[in-house]
Amino acid sequence: MKTENLPCVKAEKKRGEQVRKALKELKLLKTDAKITSDVDFIYLPLIRALKEKEIGEIGVEELLTREFEVCEQRKNIEDVVGFKPSFEIIGDIAVLTDADSINERNEQLVAHAIMKLHKNIKVVAKRISPVEGVFRKRKMKILAGENRTETIHKENGCKYKLDLEKVYFNPRLATERNRVALQVQRSGKEEVIDMFAGVGSFSIQIAKRASQSMVTAIDINPDAIRYLRENMKLNGVRNIEAIESDIREVHVNFKNKADRIIMNLPKSAYLFLKEALSMLNPEGGIIHFYDVESSYVSNDKSKSLEVAINKAKEKLMATVKEACEHEGFYSIEILAARKVKPYAPYAYIIGIDATVKKKIRKVL
Repeated sequence: MKTENLPCVKAEKKRGEQVRKALKELKLLKTDAKITSDVDFIYLPLIRALKEKEIGEIGVEELLTREFEVCEQRKNIEDVVGFKPSFEIIGDIAVLTDADSINERNEQLVAHAIMKLHKNIKVVAKRISPVEGVFRKRKMKILAGENRTETIHKENGCKYKLDLEKVYFNPRLATERNRVALQVQRSGKEEVIDMFAGVGSFSIQIAKRASQSMVTAIDINPDAIRYLRENMKLNGVRNIEAIESDIREVHVNFKNKADRIIMNLPKSAYLFLKEALSMLNPEGGIIHFYDVESSYVSNDKSKSLEVAINKAKEKLMATVKEACEHEGFYSIEILAARKVKPYAPYAYIIGIDATVKKKIRKVL
């Protein structure tokens, strides 16, 4: 760490925070220099000497020049490798997400740069297959660090143990998972069904937040359910029933049970709406429905997104209408529809929250 002689403000300690905030708002505080103090005063480093007007505005007691420790600006990966690679971090593993556009030599350069810049990263890997099969698995290749694909990922106060080659997990859905979990009241007693639970990314957060609610977490992938059960222990939650099964085979066991259903299978959730409706409380429940939709509107991304959201709404409404022919009559109200994240150019994962009730036929 180097030192520099810098202009600074000397302020009484009782006014130190007030003066610091004022300097920061005016963009005059040198934030890469370490603030110092003695028994009575605090010394706040400046990017330049203050003007007379600024002295009066801030109410400065004394201006000095003083020696301060200055942190060297941390390099980012673009500075090191000369371009900006795309990667995501899951636990202590960094995964290159655009590896197809990087040659083998640059892959190694990027991998070692990530490990150098991010001391918490122990493994760098890249995807070598798309998500495949009903178990939603993908193959990975280790580029640097330890030879493993298992990690523990922390998110919204929860821990998730998982293996990137055995289960599907998307760290970029953290905000969406938190948004859904916050809708479940802490003191409530909801019956929640997570139809495609994976390692419990929605279920754990809901169960931890609302300990009096009961979550039924279902997944067809045995590894996902194994990790879900481990994650229940890791997070100290007991109000989850983890079920390894195809939802099409077990939905009959939960008929008319759920107050809230999560359908986090964007590419094909609509194919399972009949099962979801059969499990929903006839008096009214909430479905969190996810869909992938694309739309290209003459280089207008905002218009393309609007069209994609409308297509997802229409798909949900049409599928519910179709289900009415088999399961009864339903009323549906869309509470919210939004982009969860980009999926591809002009394609988006759309999230819809909807209230659904079963209409009772009156016998004349």
